[in-house]
Amino acid sequence: MADEFERIMAFFDLGSEEKEKRLQQVFEDALAYFERFKHVIETGEPEEKKKIIERIVMMRKRIEEETKRICEKTKMSEEELLQFSNDPKNFSKPQWEMIENAKVDLDKGVEEARKAIRKSAAQSSKNEGEALKKERPKRRRKKPKNWIQS
Repeated sequence: MADEFERIMAFFDLGSEEKEKRLQQVFEDALAYFERFKHVIETGEPEEKKKIIERIVMMRKRIEEETKRICEKTKMSEEELLQFSNDPKNFSKPQWEMIENAKVDLDKGVEEARKAIRKSAAQSSKNEGEALKKERPKRRRKKPKNWIQS
């Protein structure tokens, strides 16, 4: 798991030509990473979950930094960059197909990871609630003073 993460993060340090060559590989690594992410969220220990979420936050921050760097270099706003990246005219046919397939796969992976997080959070809440119920002893109600039995 750390391998995919490291390769994904190293991708940002490559030159433009090298990034283009390794784009397919970074998409594949990202997909593999999200699959493992989902598995850890569903079955991992709390410490594992914390570590993988920290890595996702690091990755997101790095993507945001890379986006800003590209915007500065190209003198485009983020909106213009998004429009450019969503226009198939700006890419060769094989590049566009790879990008579209990767988008679909990444969207699917991200959605599955979100579901796993929600499921894990719900399960944790349920387990905590059950633990609290077990911890609390049941109280017997006392009869009020001056109680008259019939």
